[in-house]
Order: sequence, then C-alpha cells, then structure tokens
Amino acid sequence: MAAEHYENFPVGSWLLPRDARLHLRRIYAFARTADDLADERRDARALAAFRRDFLRHVAREAADVPLFVDLCESITMCSLEVELFTDLLDAFEQDLERNRYDRGGLFDYCARSADPVGRLVLRVNGVRDDRLDALSDRICTALQLLNHLQDLGADLRDRDRIYFPEEDLRRFGVGEGQILAPRADAAVKALVLHWAEFTGSEFAAGWPLVDAVGGRLRWELRAILRGAAAVLARIRAVGGDVLGERTKLGKVVRVRTALAGLCLPWPPRFTAGSGSASP
Repeated sequence: MAAEHYENFPVGSWLLPRDARLHLRRIYAFARTADDLADERRDARALAAFRRDFLRHVAREAADVPLFVDLCESITMCSLEVELFTDLLDAFEQDLERNRYDRGGLFDYCARSADPVGRLVLRVNGVRDDRLDALSDRICTALQLLNHLQDLGADLRDRDRIYFPEEDLRRFGVGEGQILAPRADAAVKALVLHWAEFTGSEFAAGWPLVDAVGGRLRWELRAILRGAAAVLARIRAVGGDVLGERTKLGKVVRVRTALAGLCLPWPPRFTAGSGSASP
C-alpha cells in the first residue's frame, strides 16, 4: 500500500520545500483515494472508473474532477511520468485479484506498489537520474516489505492476503493458522526475522541516495531511513513477534528519530548481522 509509506515513520513533508509539499499532497491524495477504493471498498468497477477519469484528465479530455485537475497541474509542472501513476493503479487493482505470492510475484508487486512513490518524490524535488532511481527503488521496496512485516497478521485476518512467498512459508513451516494466532510461534518469528534482515540490507544498500541528494530532501530521506531502522530494531527486540507485540513507533520515538535524521549524517544500523542477506 504505497500511500501508507510514511505512516510508520517520523517524517512529515514539512521537511521539504513548500512547492514540493504541495505536489506531494496531490500525489498522496491520488494514491490514498485509489487505495481506499481497492482496500476499503474493494470495488473494482469504481477503481477502473477512477483510472479512466484520471487518463481523460491527463489527455485534456476532461477537467471536472478537482483532484485530477490539481494533479495534472503537478504532472505538467514537474514533468512527472504518467506511467508512475498507472503503475500504482495496477498494484491497487492487483490487490483485488491476487492474495498469495511467490518470490518473483512479491518483488514485481513492490516494483509497482512502492517504487513509483520514491521516484515521484525524487521528481518533485528535481532529481532525474537512473542510478538514483535504482537506489530509491531499493529503499521503497524495503519500506513496502517492512509494512508487510508489521501487518502480517492483519493482512491475512482482514484482507485474506499473505504477501510473503509461499516457498518461504513452506521453508519455515508456517501455516495460515499460525499467522492468525494472537502471538507468533517460533516458525513465524524465524520467517519474520529472516525478512527483517533482508529488508534491513536493502535499506543499507539504498542509503547512498541520501548522500547523493542535497538540501531538505536529504533530511527527509535520513528521517525516513532512521525511522525504518527504529522499526526493524523494535521487531528484533520483540523476537519477531509482530502478531502479539506493537512494532509501530510511538510519538516520542518518532520525534527523536526525526531529530536524529536532521542532525546525524551517518547511516543507522539496519541489520542484526553484517553483510547482505538473501531474500
């Protein structure tokens, strides 16, 4: 759920320039509305109509929906690729059609549900560079995976979805009943900690993006990544029990992490071990 990326982290667009904040609010409204059609209403027909109306506004065939009128202004002003928005819509539509994944399917989903958000943030801040896009993709996929880890139980209980690969469920001996339990057993904890380690290695691999950009965007990225590291540390602290323990950051931790993002230029600790993990 790409529109939810910032909910768990101590960031607010106040770290960015005013113009960037305006464009990002419009992008967020687009993604949040489409996500609600898929996740809350589960209305494929309404989501398809949303896509048609959006593309009509992009093609200047309509100008009657304020959300799209404003967003098209941002698309023009920032030269945003329309494909980034349609990729997000593809992912929301997929949430209505698919609820189990293999490894390849999971990363393909993240490439459309998460990575476009990071690229849009870069574009709004004037960054266009293939190498930096690739670093952003690693961070955004990791943010999506972190969200899936935190919502492991709720995704199955409320939406009948398991995003983590079926081959890993078999590998760790995890069944659906175990994910629905009030607390994680040893097998679920092992699965969670495995993916937490991989997710942390992806954040670490994406950190060079922070040093490659400047200004307030650098502060924003540092805050996001320090927030992610804090969530991963919390998951490790509870031994991977994302079913029975709270892993979202409290207000005090969010503020502290935001301040660290402003003041500390070096990367936080993302993994429990050393080196990179394999998914």
